[in-house]
Amino acid sequence: MLPGFQIDVNDWFAWAIRLSHFNFVTFYSKDFFTDYTPGYLYILSVLGFLKNFLQMPDRNFYLLLKIPAIISDLVIALLAFYQIKKVVPEKLAFLAFLFILFNPAIIFNSAVWGQVDSILTLFLLITVISLKKNNLIFGSIFYGLSLLIKPQALALIPVLAIFLINQFKLLNLFKLLVPGLLIIFILALPFFPNQTLVNLAHHITNTAGEYPYTSLFAYNLWGAVGFWLPDNKLWQGISYQNLGYILFLSYWVTIVYFYFRNKLSIYTLGALAAMGFFFLPTRAHERYLYPALIFLILSTVTFRSRLLLTLTGALSLLHFLDLYYVYVYYNEIFLKLPKVLYNPFLYSFLDTNGKNLSLISTAIFILISVILIKYDIALKKA
Repeated sequence: MLPGFQIDVNDWFAWAIRLSHFNFVTFYSKDFFTDYTPGYLYILSVLGFLKNFLQMPDRNFYLLLKIPAIISDLVIALLAFYQIKKVVPEKLAFLAFLFILFNPAIIFNSAVWGQVDSILTLFLLITVISLKKNNLIFGSIFYGLSLLIKPQALALIPVLAIFLINQFKLLNLFKLLVPGLLIIFILALPFFPNQTLVNLAHHITNTAGEYPYTSLFAYNLWGAVGFWLPDNKLWQGISYQNLGYILFLSYWVTIVYFYFRNKLSIYTLGALAAMGFFFLPTRAHERYLYPALIFLILSTVTFRSRLLLTLTGALSLLHFLDLYYVYVYYNEIFLKLPKVLYNPFLYSFLDTNGKNLSLISTAIFILISVILIKYDIALKKA
């Protein structure tokens, strides 16, 4: 078994043991590093309980910690298949299933690294599917769950806002806001019994401020500028962080213009939202691209586009190389674990070409964004 990304899986291990007796109220402490929101902690508490109950050896428990993310990958692939086969031939839907299930970046994220971006993405996908079916209550609940898993779910906020504006009714506003807020409150309450939502928001804000840098090894726009540069650095009197916000806002103004002119599909909006969140603001980790790949695959198969398939494949490959580099850097170079995946030629290439690969990745992002909007408009006019 390949070891997980040690910094992360050691946190999962410690948190699971700490939560195994379901002592949620004392979990967050100034004396104990905990930068995750409560959603995934519920899963860890069950896994920790199983370890104690079954007297599971540590080595086996590290494997168990990866299982929820691997299962989520499979469920995502199946969901994509069943959704896509409603609009394209079953063979093409099966292609989407295979593209997700055997995508090296997706496999590496969950089965090797041991991260939980697939769990977040599963809930985001169910949210988007629910919106597509106009099931606002269900969508709101799953969006609330996704926010509790990882705050990166905020990437989907513009999509929810556009959907609400397009179908604005007070009842729709109630359905889209209240169930999600209620589920967030209920699940956060055991961890934050006092001023629940305020303390949860405070925790998220503190976590977001832990990495005030341009790009945390992410192959995005800011990776082309430089990795791990303080994002309070100025360019033409504007900090990198604020410049990222300006670019992100401009990106969404453009999308909103085309949406209200041509009514872009929900999968296109999901892909654009997830990509924009990864490529334009500062402080992105390399793993934040995962949700974008899923929505891109759905859009690619829906539009039956070989060009989009090629670009999505290229972006997936670059994402895989990004994950590989960070994994090897921390596990096998910095922490000096056994060099299981280290390849001197590949690692050296990635180590010296990070900016160039970020530039290529960003160019692909721009191309995909333009093509997605173009194809969606063309499909509406067909």
